[in-house]
Amino acid sequence: MEQKIKVIVFDFDDTLYIGNVWKNLYNYKIETLETFLDKDEAKRILDESIRIKTSNSNNGNINNDKIILVLEQNGYDTSKYKKAVNKSIYKHTGEVEPILNEFLEELSKKYSLYCVSMSHKAYLDFYFEKYKIKTSYFKAIMSADIYAEDKSKTPILRKIIEKEHISPNELLMIGDSLSHDIEPAKRIDCQTFHFTEKNFNQIYDFFTANGILNSEKYKK
Repeated sequence: MEQKIKVIVFDFDDTLYIGNVWKNLYNYKIETLETFLDKDEAKRILDESIRIKTSNSNNGNINNDKIILVLEQNGYDTSKYKKAVNKSIYKHTGEVEPILNEFLEELSKKYSLYCVSMSHKAYLDFYFEKYKIKTSYFKAIMSADIYAEDKSKTPILRKIIEKEHISPNELLMIGDSLSHDIEPAKRIDCQTFHFTEKNFNQIYDFFTANGILNSEKYKK
């Protein structure tokens, strides 16, 4: 590693657990919109948003920013959608494997651990408990404000750096998303690890190879 690591920040989705859980995202967004629209209108708004292509979202993707844009264009109060998103919890589908608590426990003895996610707090609380990932190993579990001007994790990472009294390159950000995890951390000179495999061995190998923690015993 470039410099001794003191703080390790994990993303949540597709990082602290692995597995295919996003099959019903379209229906989930319809249900969220149906909290204040009828079903036909909810479907129309969502379908219209999917067709939009923006600088930070590919055509064909379901994206909150695009949904909000279409709601605004149709004269709807977007605060209703934002409130609905923050109250709703996406129901995962399929089999999910959480990261080993034994690994997090050993890691937490040497480093300050945080979880920073684009998902809202109710969602994180629900799935940490459901997947039995112990929150006690983390100094904080934090949600980025997806409606803020800077929607990235950069502001939260800055807060962690300030709180821990460390330099940016003493923080390691681990996540699966280049746009949400890796690039926001690199912008402020944090160290990063891009988790791209559907197997935790990639994380364990990285920690072992870089002298962060010998994780060979956790490998399958």
